[in-house]
Amino acid sequence: MRPFFVQPVIRPLVAFAALNCGLGGAAYALTPPAGWISVDANTWRDQSGACVLREQSFAQEFAPMSSQQDALSMGNKLQKALAKQGMMKVSIQPVSQQSDWSVLAAYTYAQSGVNYQIVQLYLSQGGKLHTLSGSNTEGEASACVNLMRNFIKGK
Repeated sequence: MRPFFVQPVIRPLVAFAALNCGLGGAAYALTPPAGWISVDANTWRDQSGACVLREQSFAQEFAPMSSQQDALSMGNKLQKALAKQGMMKVSIQPVSQQSDWSVLAAYTYAQSGVNYQIVQLYLSQGGKLHTLSGSNTEGEASACVNLMRNFIKGK
């Protein structure tokens, strides 16, 4: 089964509005990896359809994080919120974004009996929440999985 883009991340964003957390401040204008196909204005897939990338901007305010400790603190809150919503195998990682920090979350999301691996970068762009997300079916062995994850991390 090929992945479609799942959106389990909208609910944790509401939880973070209440926590008044900040995110790293690197500016992004997504240019997907070479050969990826546009699905719509903010969604792309690899040529095989095994991996999907999505970029989203939100009106929700998020100040840039200035230290690894700030990113780790926010990441721990994000990890708890995702686990509370039923996401599985949740892990977080602070990521340096030029002069600011962001948080990379990875988790498994189940929908209609299929598990999807999600990787999502939470950052600040102009003081607003911005996410870069990737999705693939759990166990997918295509080269696009590592390419997508490294792309989202900024490597």
